[in-house]
Amino acid sequence: MSLVFIYMFINGCSIKEYTAIKNKNPEIYCLKAVNVNYPEPTLRDVLTKSISDGILQSGNKLECSDNTKYFVYVDAVNLNFIPLGYSPAQRANVYKVSIDLRFKVEDRHGNVAIDQMIKENAQYVGAGLRSDIEKIYAFEEIGELIKIRTQAVLTKNE
Repeated sequence: MSLVFIYMFINGCSIKEYTAIKNKNPEIYCLKAVNVNYPEPTLRDVLTKSISDGILQSGNKLECSDNTKYFVYVDAVNLNFIPLGYSPAQRANVYKVSIDLRFKVEDRHGNVAIDQMIKENAQYVGAGLRSDIEKIYAFEEIGELIKIRTQAVLTKNE
């Protein structure tokens, strides 16, 4: 029992130490706006969560205050949601989702630090449940890709 505790303690310290070294000087970002001009009520929520997670996973902080260094603005420029396949009960169960986002980061003075188009495509295979539920799952699938792309964009520009 004590060996397990010692092992966990040593590994926990090494993980903290690595994280402290990696995030020595994290930048502070504020997700100012996520604009979605499509009648998809959950898409804005999925994008906001995905982009916030991408900012945090890039080793930066997310805070809207006087300490904020960068402001993030995201616009959904294009969205396609297409059912591709159907279950034996004739309910759509395969979807293709593609989205184009304009990802813009400005500093405190309004200077543009990043202005990039993010284009992602995903295919979601469901069970043929209610279409609104499957649609949410398909949006979450594209959200995972957006999170990774956000992390990559912010890491590349450091």
